[in-house]
Amino acid sequence: MENSPIGRGLGTDGAGVVRAVGEGVRDLKPGDRVCGLVPAALASHATTPASAVVRIPDGLDFTEAATFPVAFLTVHQTLVNQARLGPGETVLVHGGAGAVGLAVLQCARRQGARVIATAGTETKRDLLRTLGAEHVLDSRSLDFVPRVRELTGGRGVDVVVNSLSGEAIAHGLGLLRPNGRFIELGKKDIFLNNPITLRPFDRSLTFIGFNLDAVIDDPELGALLLTDFEAEAASGTYRPLPHTVHPAARVEEAFHLLQHSRHTGKVVVTFDPLDEPVPVEPAPGTLRLDGEGTYLITGGLSGLGAATARLLADRGARHLALLSRSGPDAPDAPALLRELTDRGVHATAHAADVTDETALRRVLDAVDATGHPLRGVVHAAMHMDDAVLADLTDDRFAAVLAPKAGGAALLDRLTADRDLDLFLTCSSVSAAIGNPGQAAYAAANAYLEALVRARRDAGRPGTALAWGPIGETGYVARSGMGPAMTGRGLELLTPAEVLATTDRLLAAGTDVAGAGRYRWGAARHLLPALATPRFAPLAPSSATASPDARDELLSTLADLPADEAIGRITETITQLLADVLQTDPADLDPTRNVTDFGLDSLLGMQFLVQARDLFGIRLGPADLATGRTLAHFARLVHQRLDLNADV
Repeated sequence: MENSPIGRGLGTDGAGVVRAVGEGVRDLKPGDRVCGLVPAALASHATTPASAVVRIPDGLDFTEAATFPVAFLTVHQTLVNQARLGPGETVLVHGGAGAVGLAVLQCARRQGARVIATAGTETKRDLLRTLGAEHVLDSRSLDFVPRVRELTGGRGVDVVVNSLSGEAIAHGLGLLRPNGRFIELGKKDIFLNNPITLRPFDRSLTFIGFNLDAVIDDPELGALLLTDFEAEAASGTYRPLPHTVHPAARVEEAFHLLQHSRHTGKVVVTFDPLDEPVPVEPAPGTLRLDGEGTYLITGGLSGLGAATARLLADRGARHLALLSRSGPDAPDAPALLRELTDRGVHATAHAADVTDETALRRVLDAVDATGHPLRGVVHAAMHMDDAVLADLTDDRFAAVLAPKAGGAALLDRLTADRDLDLFLTCSSVSAAIGNPGQAAYAAANAYLEALVRARRDAGRPGTALAWGPIGETGYVARSGMGPAMTGRGLELLTPAEVLATTDRLLAAGTDVAGAGRYRWGAARHLLPALATPRFAPLAPSSATASPDARDELLSTLADLPADEAIGRITETITQLLADVLQTDPADLDPTRNVTDFGLDSLLGMQFLVQARDLFGIRLGPADLATGRTLAHFARLVHQRLDLNADV
């Protein structure tokens, strides 16, 4: 909900010192040490309702206090207030080494109950035994089902605290005794509206689908829960959870720890003044252009230039000078001019070559004559002539350089005495990584970026945006090169994505930046620059198989009977997933739901990208939807490879 103290942004648990309070706040004052639910807590300062925080008990520091709120509020509300966990009862908690699982251990002890916990590694299982779990099982295998029955003498458990998705829910319901309670903390199956079987509920079971927002947003329930939590924390019944601490300047390390599930309990990010300085970027403003000024766009009557004209109109420009060699006779010119006119923009098409100084001066004089002085330049003119370097003559090379590099230099010189608020040039990723057959084009784009940096050094405006290939409009679309670019690992941007990114980067005052959608592992084998140390973090040598290795694998699969090919694919993707999860392939049961292995959205996408690059086929997030196993995924890969048309 919009007004929820859990809110939006990164971070929900927070602890710190009150700096200011609203007029109606009576119980807190500046200087108080508090912890609680803080929207966008991953920051040095944040605002939250007074009702969402409590005072930190004496003897606890801020780091310890930050481990409390979400985990203990969740566990206290579900186990104590809703499930009514009683003495002598048994709780099964999955992911016991996470924050909620560890809080369950403390709450169960408070209630006099015993705990059976599951965890994904032996190290985490050892920790749970040390902290008082009566029995600890492997969460990455459905073997926990018969083991729980064995440990409970076939009676099952009274309460299940579940965070697993897929078939684990059905198994958990099956483990409940009559009058048992199932607490669902996971969100995936709920958001996907997945069904559950009702037959187990004949045993008078209770299913609790929990969302902390709904409790906190209720004034009475939320206040009661916070009061109970504060009392338990103050009495020492609830103690800080195990945690690791990362200064804000090293927040990336904290996220990597979370991504690979190598943490235990909480991961805390600190903003201690004594820590190393935190890189801070100002929040981007909003691009606002001068409605009385004129904005000149080269290459402005088609492709990216025309799309940029629409963006400038959206941001307040009311006078546009659109330049191309054909001018008003350009095929797309009449429709574009009518569209802009209908939006209240006075747009004029000029026929001029951006490399012709006389023609360019004539356009600038025409702008001056309107009484709406030039306020900005967008340079989108270009010429393409792809060929290997050995086949490029001096004239062909110069022809590619002229509109981009020569035109930019001329615009820079002729507008040097003008008060501009915008000087935008359209560069390309080729300036950084090259592209076969585009040496001249890459050189021209590299010049644009150097020119912008020189302008910035001189105190003049300048922005160069290096785009990946763009679909639907412009050169790549006209020439039908989209599939070839995608095959190289350079996937197409949509014009809408380009304009939205341009808008944001211009508003932020960016000098030189690049944006694209790249599969670096695939691109690395075709673009030698990506094999250099400069790009090692983006495209490590182990990121994906080489084309030769892929061809060998596909050839081997094609020679195998369908069942054997699927078996080989299963082995291959099991190894891929094990590498992503940093685990032993032997621990991954191909018949088990992949989401039960702790595969979150980030790791899932990493696995999909590697599988897609390895097999050279289309794979998307839906292919890892709930209920999918590695065995099912292998059959899907085999089907899309179409190795055996009769299967």
